[in-house]
Amino acid sequence: MKIIKHTTTELIIQTHSIFDFLLPSCLFMAFGLISLTFDYHAATLNCQRLHAKQGNCQLVRSNLLGSNTQEIQLAALRGAKVEKCGYKSRVVLLTSVGNVPFTADSTNWGHEDGVASDINFFVKNGKDRLLRLSQDDRWWGWKGGILLLAAVGAIALSNNETYSFDGTLNTLTVKQRGWWVCKVIQHSLCEIYGVEVDRTKDRDNDTWYKIRLLVSGGSRICLPNTMNPYQQAAIAKAINNYLHARAQFMLKLYQFRLYSDRSDTA
Repeated sequence: MKIIKHTTTELIIQTHSIFDFLLPSCLFMAFGLISLTFDYHAATLNCQRLHAKQGNCQLVRSNLLGSNTQEIQLAALRGAKVEKCGYKSRVVLLTSVGNVPFTADSTNWGHEDGVASDINFFVKNGKDRLLRLSQDDRWWGWKGGILLLAAVGAIALSNNETYSFDGTLNTLTVKQRGWWVCKVIQHSLCEIYGVEVDRTKDRDNDTWYKIRLLVSGGSRICLPNTMNPYQQAAIAKAINNYLHARAQFMLKLYQFRLYSDRSDTA
């Protein structure tokens, strides 16, 4: 939450801005599209040997958007190795013209080592005629889909609340806006006499702070809670100062009118 306007007659507090959701949503969308477009989640290697060094291999890699086929001459295939980067690894085919990735990045190191060992054994053993290996990690492709859904959900479920204290109209207007909601609630400023910050803890023992406006009759108007005590304290102080200044103004106005009425009577 933040204060976007504070004058002697008006105080406006906004819970969220559209940019609070737009930036992370765009990032989620970008990563999701990159994952769906460029990450290969299924791969198949078929090699057929006609003679000792004659034959060919067909490498088919696919993702959720399509597949890509690459032909590799058996004479150009030198073997395979496992490339490791951090906690991820992948199998790379070693050819005379450079390295060709076979499997996608994975955390299953034992499986990757076995695949590379099978390829090396086939290359060295001229008696083997056929080699067929496959890796299917299409479930990992849901990573991109989940990121896209998260981005769409963040935009669709985003809510923006604005609390407008208007001393001229003597109203507190609460506007709730989002994709699925557009609601306006008005309260009389005469009924609001104070503000408090309530502190609660959730199941994870995290502390949350919520601003409550004290309303005549014992009811409360609750603003969204956050885990930032300094932000809530600053906003509560601004509201309290605004209500105090307005009360002083209304008192002086009442005294002035009372004095004017007495003067007219005299």
